[in-house]
Amino acid sequence: MAQTVKLISDSTCDLSKELVEKYDITILPLHILLGEDEYCDGVDITPEEIFRWSDENKTTPKTSAPSLTEAMEVMQPFVEEGREIICFSISDSMSTSSNVMRLAAEELEASDKVTVINSANLSTGIGLQVIQAAILASEGKTAAEITTAIEAIRPKVRASFVVDTLTYLHRGGRCSAVAALAGGMLSFIPGSSWWMVPWMPPKNTVENWVPSSSHTQRIWKRI
Repeated sequence: MAQTVKLISDSTCDLSKELVEKYDITILPLHILLGEDEYCDGVDITPEEIFRWSDENKTTPKTSAPSLTEAMEVMQPFVEEGREIICFSISDSMSTSSNVMRLAAEELEASDKVTVINSANLSTGIGLQVIQAAILASEGKTAAEITTAIEAIRPKVRASFVVDTLTYLHRGGRCSAVAALAGGMLSFIPGSSWWMVPWMPPKNTVENWVPSSSHTQRIWKRI
């Protein structure tokens, strides 16, 4: 069945190019600010370049939400096609991305066609929701049906990660100097989820510690 609902996500979903193409997902880039220079996330700058700049300048980059004009330009072709659109954004508490999407829909007089979903998450926590929505869209579900399904799974989705170093967390103010020093000396690293940061053992043993989600596993198996 042809997919009629169009999916748009801001670039914090961190989906690979292969998944974006497979599920026909359009990405709205956030802006990366490296000093006085501004880039579009995933378009004209790579993660490697960001880390290199951070190391050279001993500070972290800043980010900003997409502009209203950029959001409108991304949505407009699909609005003109008369398609229903679902937009995913990083958590409202971290960016104004979702508000920009809503304002863009209003400016295009398409609020009745555009649904903006606050993922209440970041990175793969958003990506999982976007992929699940894409699977439902490919099955011919309506925007309302997809939104209901995503709202049901959203509380069950959490993004967790393990880092090799505390340097970048310290630079960004997410970790105190004392914690960074102690973590380095003791070879401990933080395992971070969206709402908590517990201490974890060294990375070579962490695979035995990290919890799993059966629902998340089902989504990834379908990818």
